[in-house]
Amino acid sequence: MNPRRFTLLAAGLATTVAPLLTLPTAHAAAPSDLGWVTGTVVDTHGDPVEGALVNVLPPREIPELGMIDDRNQRWTVTDADGKFRVRQDDRGFLVQVCEAEPEAGAICRFPTEADYLVRYAGPDGAFDSWVQHTDLYDGSTTDLALGQVEVQPPARIKGVLEGAEHELVQVMRLNDTVALNTQTDESGRFTFDGLAPGRYYVRAGGFGTLPWQSDPITIDATHPGTVTGTLEGGTVLVGKAFDEATGEPARRTEIFLANGDGEPIASLITGRRGTFRFTGLIAGDYQVGQLRHGGAFVPHLEDVTVGDVDQVRADVPLTRGATATLRLRGTDGRVDSELRDSAGEVIYPNLLREDGVATYPGLAKGRYTLVAKDGSGYGIRSFRVREVKAYDLGRLRLDQPLLTLRGRTAPRAVVEATTSDLCPADSPFEQGAFHEIEQADASGHYVIRGLVPGEHWMVAADGFPGNYAPICHDDVVITQSQRYDVPLAAGNTLTGRLVYAGTDRPVIANLGYDVTYPEGQVTNPTSEHPTVGRTRGSTGEFTVTRIPDGAATGNLGLTGYDEAYAPSLWFYFPYQVATPYWLEAEPIELEITGDIDLGDIELVLKGAA
Repeated sequence: MNPRRFTLLAAGLATTVAPLLTLPTAHAAAPSDLGWVTGTVVDTHGDPVEGALVNVLPPREIPELGMIDDRNQRWTVTDADGKFRVRQDDRGFLVQVCEAEPEAGAICRFPTEADYLVRYAGPDGAFDSWVQHTDLYDGSTTDLALGQVEVQPPARIKGVLEGAEHELVQVMRLNDTVALNTQTDESGRFTFDGLAPGRYYVRAGGFGTLPWQSDPITIDATHPGTVTGTLEGGTVLVGKAFDEATGEPARRTEIFLANGDGEPIASLITGRRGTFRFTGLIAGDYQVGQLRHGGAFVPHLEDVTVGDVDQVRADVPLTRGATATLRLRGTDGRVDSELRDSAGEVIYPNLLREDGVATYPGLAKGRYTLVAKDGSGYGIRSFRVREVKAYDLGRLRLDQPLLTLRGRTAPRAVVEATTSDLCPADSPFEQGAFHEIEQADASGHYVIRGLVPGEHWMVAADGFPGNYAPICHDDVVITQSQRYDVPLAAGNTLTGRLVYAGTDRPVIANLGYDVTYPEGQVTNPTSEHPTVGRTRGSTGEFTVTRIPDGAATGNLGLTGYDEAYAPSLWFYFPYQVATPYWLEAEPIELEITGDIDLGDIELVLKGAA
């Protein structure tokens, strides 16, 4: 997830971040008038499997590898004859059979550690993944006899990657999503256990080496895959960072490698001779040097072009900067502070020690402003660096009254003011020290207290869960207590239904539909409140709200919004760990001027033989 976004969590509101794409479970005991599901779990030789875990899973729980709450009546384990008897569910269900995680109740053992694959039985048959099913058993008062449910042995991929010592290796579905992860040993050997039969490829590298991937391979339990390869180092960039004035090496200095646009790729700390070495580069334009403040030297980058060669060299001359030290007086509680350059941009947030002393190194010639605040007031000190020396800024008393921002927004909307650069929500994150959040009242009035003067505040509002499009305002100048309205436009609503291709059968599990926008718009949603709609039960129906006017794209939910803390925004990915299958829908280009009903959207099963 891109961390650059405005947070919009109201003061006093719950701020717990939900686990990535998991759904709440409510496992009430099954009604006693529902029928039972009976059957026998056997292996491929027809022999009974004792101790197999059998779960009855309604739509909200289908993708789980077991159920979190083991107090319900919808799970059991097989006896010595492989037989089971378990309650149905009146919401419709699949029957999941797996190897139980020892002493973990109704939880399946992770595929890499299991002796047989997870199996799902439904009206369509028994398959290795819930993704292969298109229908549910209906709960009823009549018992359901499944007969034999055969569990399958897992498939395996093993191999050797030369030049890969303790490297991440991934087995991939053919849609470029990760099925499993593992790591090479000291000799580059690796093994993937627990895979469902199917077609995959393996990839590695890209972190100090060139990216590598294998050709696709087809595997099953009797035909394991074997993959070999070599991680290549690519072009090596070597150099030396040194003090331009003295020629002395810049020891223990963080050096960044960035692309031609200045976006960081990697960083390292120079050695005692100031040397650095980056590997795995492909042809292109780069920048190397000290990217940001944080040491004795002034930030400086050198341009370097990499061609089709084994090694290039780029030395980095650095200029030692001045230092400035400040001491605070009369502080009350927590203190926040930032040092700003002559343009008002934050270069050092929160360097104050607990004793109220802060030292700012690596300062170039120019004018700076130091602002600090505690719970009752703020102080401000401007100074000019004219030469490379240590400046003592003396003591600063935090005795100026804090500023207040008040205005109108949507009813109950959350409004925040911060000096962090978070606008637009999808742009690169830059850290500031000051951040205040409040919630408007039922009339849309808000008040934010505890602010300090600045020319680069961001003020943003989000009316979630109300149907308003969020907005952020960048570079807001606040020099005094003032009124600042943050009106929110009413959001549009998009509805539709996910169905299986060629049928009118709705999707059986809680997938999501995602509406995304061109980058850089101030009305783009935050990562806490993405414009995602989750299907309701097994209806396949979804609703997405808070959609602004303009161009957008609708697609099946594939992005991991791990910062989304509202359960209504959690959904499952349309694939399952350790299997090659996935569901896919055609993206839809939208021009939004009002509410939209997409009707039925067809999902196609991919990855199957």
